[in-house]
Formats: sequence, C-alpha cells, structure tokens
Amino acid sequence: MIINKIKNKVKWFEHLLLKKYKLEQDTIALAQLLKLFDNKVFLPLTAWAISPKQVLHICNDIVINERKNIIEFGSGFSTICIAQLLKINKIEASFMSIENDEQWYENLKGILLKLELSEYVNVIYAPIIKVSKTIAKEGQEKWYDTLIISEEISRHQSFDLLIVDGPFGKTTPFARYSAVPFLKDRISENFAIFLDDTDRVEEKEIAQLWHQILKCFKINKDRYTYFSNKNDFDITPYGL
Repeated sequence: MIINKIKNKVKWFEHLLLKKYKLEQDTIALAQLLKLFDNKVFLPLTAWAISPKQVLHICNDIVINERKNIIEFGSGFSTICIAQLLKINKIEASFMSIENDEQWYENLKGILLKLELSEYVNVIYAPIIKVSKTIAKEGQEKWYDTLIISEEISRHQSFDLLIVDGPFGKTTPFARYSAVPFLKDRISENFAIFLDDTDRVEEKEIAQLWHQILKCFKINKDRYTYFSNKNDFDITPYGL
C-alpha cells in the first residue's frame, strides 16, 4: 500500500516536471518568435494553436532549407508568424493556408490586413465536405473541399513544405490523413512536412501511414512529427 502511494507520488512529480519542461521550451520559443514583431502587436495564441516550439522549428526550416512553396492546413498563430518571417527576411516564397472555419477565415484576413501581411499569404476558405475514398483512410468521412483547393494549387507545380494542423480532430475519424494522399504527386523531391498533435492516437497512426507512403525520414518531436527526405542537418531550434 505504502509502496503504491510512493510510486503514484513519483509519477505525479515526474508529470509536473515534464509539464514544466515543456512550458519552458515554449516560453523560449515564443520569446524568439515575438522578435519578429514590434511590442504593439497582440498575437492570438490558444491551446488549439501549434506550439511556439513547432512554429520556430518551421521558421528554421523555411530559412535554412530555402522553402519556396508552402501550404498549410489549419490557419492561425503559425500563419501570422510565417507571413511575418517572409516579410522581414524578404523571402520570395508562395505561402497558402487552407481554413475551413468561415468566421475565423474572415477574422484572420482582418488581422493580416492590419499587420500588412496580406500579400505574403493566400488564405483560402475551403469547407469540410464528404471526402473521396481515393484519398481517405478507412473510417474517415470528411476533409476539405478538394475542388476549391485544386483550383488554387493548379498554378503550383509542387510544394516543398507542408504544415498540417487541420481539420479539427473531432471533425471525423482520421481527419488529417488526406493531406499527403491528396498532395502526394505535388510534393517536391526536397521537402519537409510538419504534422501537429501526434501525441494523440489517431495522429500517431496517420504519421505511420504517411511514413509508409513517403518512404522518408520521420522524427517524433513530442507533440508533433517532422518528415523530410533528408536527415543530414538538424534544424531543430537551439536549446529545444
């Protein structure tokens, strides 16, 4: 009885230490990201957003690997940071962000306009509809409207950076699976993919399936997974 209590206390203490460690990492990353902006800007950051650590990792990838064609599924904090990075670093890259929530789509466009970032990202409203079986996992019922996305990406030959943080996980089982099957023929030879929330069961399975499809390197980074065709240079943010 006493031994079990001690074990439970140790587990509880380990959980607190891990939580504190993760918070410290995100605090360091957020401080770095905020250097992109002046002190007069408030950035909407919620528990649903991609973690600052992951956004900083994405920014590293864009700069170090000179990404030219970026597509993001699920808009928000990351969208604003990436657009600002392209602006202040004078990076000539195409950046497209897909959003299914019409109200947030309008709100985000307003934020980007105020920050003078509208020309650095093309935010596209694509509602969630029934998904074609050709790009769906068994049990998956919905994904973004592919007709809208197909029209928007028709002028792009390929994408070298994919960021997948949508749709919302409870939209349908395996809600984020379709991104890679849909874009598989448009993924560059030199690429990176970030899949958020791979600490969850369904996203873990999606990560494994994408790994099989892409036959690439896969690195688990706590809450997210990073895929790339090369593994010769670590672009993880310093200290994180």
